[in-house]
Amino acid sequence: MRDLFIIVRKELTELLRDKKTIINSIVLPTLLIPILMFGGIKVSQMISESNQQKKIKIGMLNAPTEFMQLVEGDTLNQITTYTEPQDFKTLINDGTIQTALVFPTDWQQKMDSLATAEVKIHRNGTKDNVNERVSKLLTAYSSELKNTRIAQLQVPVEKMTPMVQSYIEVSEQKELIGKRIGGFIPYIFILTMWGGCLLAAIDLVTGEKERKTIETTLSLPVSKFSVLMGKAIVASLLGFIPALLNLTGLIIGLNFIEDIPDNFKVALTEMLTPQSITMILLLLIPFSLFLAGLIISLVAGAKSFKEAQSKASPIIILIIIPLVMALMPGIEFTWATVFIPVLNIGLGVKEIMAGTINIGMYAAMLVSLILFAVTAIYFSYKKFSDENAILG
Repeated sequence: MRDLFIIVRKELTELLRDKKTIINSIVLPTLLIPILMFGGIKVSQMISESNQQKKIKIGMLNAPTEFMQLVEGDTLNQITTYTEPQDFKTLINDGTIQTALVFPTDWQQKMDSLATAEVKIHRNGTKDNVNERVSKLLTAYSSELKNTRIAQLQVPVEKMTPMVQSYIEVSEQKELIGKRIGGFIPYIFILTMWGGCLLAAIDLVTGEKERKTIETTLSLPVSKFSVLMGKAIVASLLGFIPALLNLTGLIIGLNFIEDIPDNFKVALTEMLTPQSITMILLLLIPFSLFLAGLIISLVAGAKSFKEAQSKASPIIILIIIPLVMALMPGIEFTWATVFIPVLNIGLGVKEIMAGTINIGMYAAMLVSLILFAVTAIYFSYKKFSDENAILG
């Protein structure tokens, strides 16, 4: 054990001499989340305000006078009136207009006879701001027509409303928000851990080979397993610490960023309790060791930093895909998913944040992550013990 501590101290000292390592592994992760939260909120507000101030170009064909007056009431609506059908698809694609509303020629007759008429809306589905504003105009006009008909028929409003839907939310706000946003938190943690472990593991193995110091390390009166474990622990620390600092940054952001809605802030504060934070960190410890062992086993035979990166970098795909799956609706934290690495963390953190985690399943997930870490360390040791790979 003493030999292991010596190796860990040696490797940490070498890594932390580099200012870039300190900035990338300590400073940036601490500031990243508050900056993203504050920047995201500000950018979202700016985009929303900007969209509300933009003029939208609306084409009209056979539009009734009342609707024209409603649209003209907003000076941001730029109206182009047509007297005959046009190739609206071309007009929208070339930017002449952004949407077109085509009313039937017998609109007034249908309204007078209390019939239903169809309004054709030509639009680009990707233009959310335009489509939402036009939809609000049509909804307002439809509501006016409905009220006019009710008054004309002299029917009480209550008789025209046969059913009212009243939603009673049985889940707590903490559970609701936790299930919806909890999947994004592992995204930040795991990708940060991957970056930290990748750079540290490559520098500790391939970097030493390039610096011609690996022979000196292996000549020490210390077993190769202790040397490997020392490097794996340091690489995992360089992955785990940034994740811990990301979590710290999240808590700091919640306390100091004023633009976060109060109910959202309260719910997040309830989710980030000492118990939930501890449960999340317990998952990240074996996972960081798993990443470190996996990367070391991949880069042990690399002769250059560039070659090591090319060997290890593609594994990021195997990390991102399960994280994306964890965000998909319908994929739940069950006994079928509890043993799938990365996916289990993504789903498990959602359950922890929501306060609905099953302790038995959590324990099984933790044990499975420990087994994956042990397996990764074993394969990295087998590779590290191959002198042709390490010294070649």
